[in-house]
Amino acid sequence: MKKWIPTILVVLVLIVGWIYAANQNYFREEEAVKVQLLGIQSDDIQSITIDDLSTGKTEAEDSSSSSAQLELKDGVWSMVEPKAYPLNGYTISSWLDALSGAEQELVVEETPTDLEKYGLGSTASRLDIKTKDSRDITLKIGGQLPADDARYVQVNSGPVVAVKSESISNIELTRHDLLDTTPFNLDDTNVASLDWEGEAATWVLKSASEDGAADRTWTLNGETVESTEAVSLIGKIKNLSTADDVRKASELKNAVPRFTLSVEQKVNGENVTDVYRGLTVASEPGIIYVITPDGQWAYSLQADVLQDAEKFPDTVKAADDAGTGSEDSTSSTE
Repeated sequence: MKKWIPTILVVLVLIVGWIYAANQNYFREEEAVKVQLLGIQSDDIQSITIDDLSTGKTEAEDSSSSSAQLELKDGVWSMVEPKAYPLNGYTISSWLDALSGAEQELVVEETPTDLEKYGLGSTASRLDIKTKDSRDITLKIGGQLPADDARYVQVNSGPVVAVKSESISNIELTRHDLLDTTPFNLDDTNVASLDWEGEAATWVLKSASEDGAADRTWTLNGETVESTEAVSLIGKIKNLSTADDVRKASELKNAVPRFTLSVEQKVNGENVTDVYRGLTVASEPGIIYVITPDGQWAYSLQADVLQDAEKFPDTVKAADDAGTGSEDSTSSTE
């Protein structure tokens, strides 16, 4: 028995040591330290150029190019190239946060000699970023990693790193992604009236409620209409969106008026009326261009998507007739 005592003591020491080490987290794998991809904050960015190199053509040569240049001026982001297109402020803010918050997962190659194999060559997506302290940052986005959950990325002439595909999807935006694509600036809680004058119909939708009323009532051409129908129409108009780049209204030649929509809203306690015009051109019979109230921009919409607005009275009448028919049927069975 005595000859086993040293062995038992050694085993006990090992067990005690293992328990102590486990309690001190000696066996826990260290989590990989996340490294910020660009090393900047969103407030540091002064300008961004989107270089669309996939087409191999410049903006002037290829209308499908997504190249653009954006600058921060007096605290407001604006597009300066190819044109001063109106931007979606929410999208811009989210984009800047995505750029500053992106993290690299791992270093793929410290000193790359062949960028083409990572998709980081001549056809890579590229962002040229300038900071407020005059630093220049070039971000190139390449192909997918074999695991398909990350993309190859290079910052300036540094190493090739992996960045999660989810992060890249929030960074690799096109020019069109950044535009304000909705021509009608409506807040359904503030709308007091809509006045439509067009070829197929003329109607006036008005709120018959006092300001601040919890349950709003509406009239259509002086007749009471269901609130749900009025709110639905306002929502549909508000959410109409173009799939194309916005055009300068002055570019439309020989345009023919199709409709006008006057929108009265309560803004900061004041009644404000905006007038939108719908125009058509002979070369594009299926398109209606909506001109913004300032007369600057033309948004192209398919003519049929505006039918819900144009034929709103017919929709209401059909719903009323259906309701009346249902009531008559119920009465006859009784």
